[in-house]
Amino acid sequence: MNNIIYINKDPILQELDNSIDKASAKRMLAFKHFNNDLDMLDIYLNKNNPPEKRKQKVIKNVKEYRQLEFTF
Repeated sequence: MNNIIYINKDPILQELDNSIDKASAKRMLAFKHFNNDLDMLDIYLNKNNPPEKRKQKVIKNVKEYRQLEFTF
């Protein structure tokens, strides 16, 4: 007998975690699921995804290079 239980992650949290631009993703999710109410989305996120459980993607700073300029 197979005793494995698969837990589906919440699609709202999954979509927010996979996004790069969090601000625009939150606006899109509020429009899509909460009738464009950002406050309801924030309440939902705080309830279902407390700050201590949130994963933050670490993006290392990219070294800046000077732009190549061509003389014509």
